[in-house]
Amino acid sequence: MDLLAITLSQPKGLWQSIIFGMENALGNYALALILVTIIIKFVMVPFDFVNKYTSKKSSRKQAEMKPDLDKINAKYADDKNMLNQKTMEVYKQHNFNIMGTCLGMLAYMICTMVVFWTLFGALNSISAYKIGDQFLQVRSEYYSAYGVNVSELTEDQDAYEVYKSALSSMTEEQKTAALADANGKALKKYDETKTSFLWIENIWLPDNTTKPVMKYKDFIDKSVLTEDDISEEEYTLIMTNIREEQRGNNGYFVLALLAAGVNFLSTFINGLISKHKAIKKGIDPKLMSNSSNKSMMIIMPIIMGVFTLFYNAAFGLYIVSGAIIALITGPLVTLFVDMLELDAIKKQEDKTIAKYDRRRK
Repeated sequence: MDLLAITLSQPKGLWQSIIFGMENALGNYALALILVTIIIKFVMVPFDFVNKYTSKKSSRKQAEMKPDLDKINAKYADDKNMLNQKTMEVYKQHNFNIMGTCLGMLAYMICTMVVFWTLFGALNSISAYKIGDQFLQVRSEYYSAYGVNVSELTEDQDAYEVYKSALSSMTEEQKTAALADANGKALKKYDETKTSFLWIENIWLPDNTTKPVMKYKDFIDKSVLTEDDISEEEYTLIMTNIREEQRGNNGYFVLALLAAGVNFLSTFINGLISKHKAIKKGIDPKLMSNSSNKSMMIIMPIIMGVFTLFYNAAFGLYIVSGAIIALITGPLVTLFVDMLELDAIKKQEDKTIAKYDRRRK
């Protein structure tokens, strides 16, 4: 077996092992990635709950403390030391820990970023491996038409050089027949090994009008293989016919539209929830909204759409499937947090009433 086939191996790591395991079980890389994304999002739900609940509880505590803090600020405005001391006393009286709120939010942000960047790195390594591995399989089939068995080559033998040696010993008639056979075998192997999903021909390229078969420069940029491993001459020899056969678009901008649409819908739903809460509290909903919220409703969908449009479709699937799960779980977590807060407020009111009744007696 030639050196390239020997040295190319699956990338190692936690995410890589999980994704490859899912792929073996489901038989499709894209489905495996979507399933892993769903699992990640559901695992992150408790962290989201803790973050939202802590933030909600902190807001309630701050509202309870506001009258006392306003009095202290007015009374000790000129004495910073006494102001800080009295403020801490109010915090202690209401069991308010500002660090607890910050730590909860920080923990959620750290978990989210660690998952995102480690998974992002894993997807890049898998993508580079898959692109290189597919080409080597196609290459092996192509050379087999010339009697070159790549798996039987020694480490010192280069498959391309052995192919050229075999080609030089053929008659023109034999070359023509071998070329037709090689192109047919290579195209068949390409179709067998390509990683597609529904409308997307090649998930290692963006879901847009780019062609599904990479040019040499793109192949080198995205693959684990280098220019020293595969020359442009060899790549062109093997892939030209496949590029001519695969002339359609790689995709139709569906992922970009979904990423933008789901992100907009998520922001819109959150706005409706906030508006409903404001109305229930007797607050003018217009006072709850501001220009920055309206800007984010437009800017974020555009950013997500553009990001998905120009990056590979595999990562686009992760973005879109994650956004859809967040669209479902986000409002549910918020609803559950609100229910717990209402219960906490009711208990606090009952406790205050009971305390007042005891004083009256």
